[in-house]
Amino acid sequence: MKKSLLVASALLLAGGVSAQADALGGEIAIGGWNHDPSGWIKYPNYLGDENKLDADSDLNLDTETDLYLRAKLEHPIPIVPNVRVSYVRTASSGDGTISKNFTFGDITFGANEKVHTEAQLDQYDGTLYYEVVDMEKVDLDVGLTVRYIDGYVEVTSRTTGLSDRADISQAVPMLYANARLPIPLLEGLSVGAEGNWISYDGSTLYDIQGDLRYTFLGGLGAEAGYRWQKIKLDDVDDTDADIDLKGFYMGLVWDF
Repeated sequence: MKKSLLVASALLLAGGVSAQADALGGEIAIGGWNHDPSGWIKYPNYLGDENKLDADSDLNLDTETDLYLRAKLEHPIPIVPNVRVSYVRTASSGDGTISKNFTFGDITFGANEKVHTEAQLDQYDGTLYYEVVDMEKVDLDVGLTVRYIDGYVEVTSRTTGLSDRADISQAVPMLYANARLPIPLLEGLSVGAEGNWISYDGSTLYDIQGDLRYTFLGGLGAEAGYRWQKIKLDDVDDTDADIDLKGFYMGLVWDF
């Protein structure tokens, strides 16, 4: 009798573990984002507005393509949030001729001076979220993201060789939402939208994207869409900025 109970318990436990494993799922994506920077930066922030540097007309920052990574893990435990992590790097450089006198950091640049600029921003996301709707091929998620941004803008005079650099490092909480819907009558095709947002103390950050995805074999698929980031900073590491990063992206995705 005891042996029968032990065997039954073992079978039930194995079945429970198997059911939980079957309910585990997630997503892994990798691709490239072709981003075009626009806007302005001022460093240090207490300088007058005449020292704002325009990303296009002053710095002539290039459009570049950089890597993005994304992973999600979903489980069947109702009260425990699901997990999403992501990383994206946006780097750009440019050579321009300044049409005005301005100060950047401790360096004063003169009109008609040629400058070279290097700009880079790494963004790391950790998100906890719940599935509000989880039907067949239909998802609606809401949660909270903590985003760590780490970057710099360095401006160098081609004339004098002098340079200065604004470093930005900040961790911010952001609201998170994600939705995905299948396209009727088109097997394997779906549309999705995802976004993060926060506004505080004069600073605003948001990151929204929409995509078209085609899943063709065992959850493997491809995605293509458009992404728009706003990075408006008010006295963050002595820097004011209002930068937009926009452009198309595409990549591979595995939905398991």
